[in-house]
Amino acid sequence: MKTKLLLPFFFFVLLINRLNAQSFFVKINGGYAWPGFYNTQNIVGPKIDPATPLTDALVNMADINDSAKTYKATHGSYGSGVNINARFGYMINPYFGVDLGVSYLSSTTISCNQVRQMTGPGSAIPYISDNYYLNASIATNTYGLSLMPSITVTGAKPGFKVYPYARLGITLPVWGIVIHKVNIQVDPYISPLTNNNVYFLGTNNQIVLETKGTVSIGINGSIGIAYKPLKFLDVFAEINGQYLDVRGKSSVVTKWDADGVNQIPARGVYRTQFNYVDELTSASNNKAQNPNYDPNKPKDDVRPTAPFSNLGFNVGATFYFGKHADKKKKNSAASNSVPEAK
Repeated sequence: MKTKLLLPFFFFVLLINRLNAQSFFVKINGGYAWPGFYNTQNIVGPKIDPATPLTDALVNMADINDSAKTYKATHGSYGSGVNINARFGYMINPYFGVDLGVSYLSSTTISCNQVRQMTGPGSAIPYISDNYYLNASIATNTYGLSLMPSITVTGAKPGFKVYPYARLGITLPVWGIVIHKVNIQVDPYISPLTNNNVYFLGTNNQIVLETKGTVSIGINGSIGIAYKPLKFLDVFAEINGQYLDVRGKSSVVTKWDADGVNQIPARGVYRTQFNYVDELTSASNNKAQNPNYDPNKPKDDVRPTAPFSNLGFNVGATFYFGKHADKKKKNSAASNSVPEAK
């Protein structure tokens, strides 16, 4: 997987050597992005359902209130948040360039709240006539790095101080993690009945689930305006967008504290580690598909996806090295000179 993701980088180096590049640039920029026009995808999170407490999974996050009988799905994108980018590239001529970008994203937090009924018919504690509820809050965010090989087209004619440009590239996530933090509060009267092999809950419960992604690919682009105050320096502002869904690889419960007591050993491997696949079969390590599943191995489950599409803005600066800036200066001087009369 890593070899495939590095292929654009090797292509980039080969291209520079072939062109005998002497016009390198380094571009540094940062900004903020919102979900943009693509803000209708569901966000997945840990399942909280007292009716089926033994079935752990990632499901669509939602604001749920069993008492009021309400349900509202949570929509958003992990692409929303602060991003910092560095691009290393080469201008083939004043109008066309190639580069390899490295982008760091720290997303905003997406959250929901749930009030789930714990007692009564259909629950794991059906023998208590009064209704008791747990209160759960789920907050999720992400951070990670992506490679972004791109091409850039500019309108930088010789002598221009201000010029437009456009960039188009692909997004290749290479490292990152999605974090779900869950806080569950249970009525003190009920909590002693839940701290067993069904729930592993006390009165106050803190849970953390971390998910890693597998090979995914998206597209990104930007349009902007640059200003050249110096021959080796541009400053710019741009509007950018991205379309990307990241496919899940695995998840692990890194924290499950019930009233300060670590419950991870009691839950076991099957209920704390998850391996994602595209298809479940009778050979999968999943109790619903395979009665001979192994509780000492991670649970196989259907692969989830996480939306990272966004629309935002960036500001930054470009530093040129080599002959590019000098060529611009010479071309500008030549275009403004008048032939000497003979």
